[in-house]
Amino acid sequence: LRQQVEQVLSMTALERGDVPIQKTETDLHQIIRDSLKCMSVQIENVKGELDVSLDAEQMVVLGDRSHLTNSVCNLLDNAIKYSSGSPELKIRTYNEGSFLVLEVADKGIGIEEEYQTRIFEKFYRVPTGDIHDVKGFGLGLTYIKKIIEMHGGFVSLRSKRSEGTTVIINIPYA
Repeated sequence: LRQQVEQVLSMTALERGDVPIQKTETDLHQIIRDSLKCMSVQIENVKGELDVSLDAEQMVVLGDRSHLTNSVCNLLDNAIKYSSGSPELKIRTYNEGSFLVLEVADKGIGIEEEYQTRIFEKFYRVPTGDIHDVKGFGLGLTYIKKIIEMHGGFVSLRSKRSEGTTVIINIPYA
């Protein structure tokens, strides 16, 4: 409960501009590796499969290490939570124009098209009827979007119900 309250308060502070962003030249591949170490126990506990392809040749961004790490951990956490059975996760990076692109994909439950336009809204959760087996407030993707925008980037997603979701982050190079 404390963690969820802190998440709501942090989101409010972030929206007000009260959370400082400390941008330094940061290797996004190292952030991904650190995030995977942090999430490895959770991935192992659910017998998840992980495919990592860090193919970007230019991987340095001007970013806040802490917020970017939290964003990657949030993406991995969502990919695990919204997978049925043993999660199959794929993480890849590549360069496109002036951006480093990070994709986090799962073969989970997916998101129906009608809900995809709202998925980054604060407190929005995809309706599941009377089943509430995944806990949270609907702040994770809102936080990620806000942080990436504060870094001059943007976030999008591709998803198909029962086939999985891919979240795509584009961050400009340092």
